[in-house]
Amino acid sequence: MSRKKWRSVVIVGMLASLTSTLLLATSAGAAPKAGPTVIVGSKNFTEEYVLGSLYVGALKAKGFTVSYKKSIGATEVIDSALTSGKINVYPEYIGEIDQTVFHKTSLPKTARGWWQLAVSLDKKRGITVLNPTPFFDVDAIAVRKADAVKYHLKTVADLAKVPNASVGARPEFKDREEGFKGMQDVYGLKKMKYVSLDQGLTYQALDQKKVFCIDVFSTDPQLASGKYVVLKDPKLIFGVQNVAPEVSNKLLASLGSKAALLKSTLNKVDAKLTQKAILAMNAAVVNNKQTPEAVAAAFLKANGLS
Repeated sequence: MSRKKWRSVVIVGMLASLTSTLLLATSAGAAPKAGPTVIVGSKNFTEEYVLGSLYVGALKAKGFTVSYKKSIGATEVIDSALTSGKINVYPEYIGEIDQTVFHKTSLPKTARGWWQLAVSLDKKRGITVLNPTPFFDVDAIAVRKADAVKYHLKTVADLAKVPNASVGARPEFKDREEGFKGMQDVYGLKKMKYVSLDQGLTYQALDQKKVFCIDVFSTDPQLASGKYVVLKDPKLIFGVQNVAPEVSNKLLASLGSKAALLKSTLNKVDAKLTQKAILAMNAAVVNNKQTPEAVAAAFLKANGLS
């Protein structure tokens, strides 16, 4: 072989080797193709911030492209965001779907029945309801312990004994059957005064005796203090409130084969959310001043979900 021909062979070989190396490097370093964005939303209170952060963290750990729209608002507002496509996933309370969104008054006798009803109702509008959490968080009415003793209060109906009674609650609670309207219609509390309060100010208003009782959530960490008595709701006007993710079917269709992974990821998170677990996370945010994101990250790590 001549020197000129030998040099050509060497150069061709070097170019081939370099091209191969560049291709391998590009393949190894290339980011995976970004899929559709999962847009998680949450309502405007602590527990929803925790739930939203749990969903975001778990989905990111599985490689999904995720954005988070925090503190959107009450059921009526966030449901509109879901149906309009501004978000495509969020944690919702089963009773809110059945009662607030679909205004159902004839309801099943079991928690599973309430969930199955929500599944069937949402299916008609292109939304999938995933598995419910073990924990539930219902609205409830709380009074100061001293007042419960003074007026012998055990149930919501007993508030009729209290002269000039007032209830403090978030604005949207007023006109709901599973709220103040139900208290009036079902328990006959027609004379009770309604005081509209920001969600974060209700306990303060109760402590300062600005209202006689307040609407609370049954997983509020404040209730562990012993300062308050939660009145029983024997007629179940506040319903069944386990949580389940609502997911847009448009998102699931756009994800293709990854839709099953999204559903299984969220279902695994919800399966771990016992009453004890959610109370502990709520308390960590409210009492220990940790961020919902930090609390969620610790929970996901501890449970092998991140």
